Amino acid sequence: MIRRFALVTMLTLAAWAGAQAGYFVQADMVRGAANAMGAVCVPNSVFFPGEQIVFRAVVYDAATGQEMRHEDIAARGIEATVHIDDVTAIPMFYPPVTEGTPPGAYFFRGPFMIRADSTTGMFDWWIDIVDADGNTTTFTPIGRDIGAGQITIQAAQ
Repeated sequence: MIRRFALVTMLTLAAWAGAQAGYFVQADMVRGAANAMGAVCVPNSVFFPGEQIVFRAVVYDAATGQEMRHEDIAARGIEATVHIDDVTAIPMFYPPVTEGTPPGAYFFRGPFMIRADSTTGMFDWWIDIVDADGNTTTFTPIGRDIGAGQITIQAAQ
């Protein structure tokens, strides 16, 4: 009897855990075109005051491995927010696909202009994902715990 109860409990918990929405996130950051002091739209972690950082994120359904597209994101009410240490949270947006959307442009975007008088140094960043049901996932860049994967803002040359 105890074994049967334990088995039923384990199966119930497994089914409940499987029913919870989960997400996997891939993300990076690139230099935006505004006031660029280097190559634009390439992965980068070193920026200068007055430049633009564009955070990019692709969200996948963890259960199926399928990339979430505009319709899925809208249906689930998924929102993405970038955080940079003590800077105000940066809401990301996922533009609808139009006829002129280039291949591979299916991702959240979070543009951030670095103030001209910004503090220089290294800053941690991460992205929070939340859906309408309250399910959450946090993306942190590889190496963040050892100081790699940070944003570096250098003094203008």
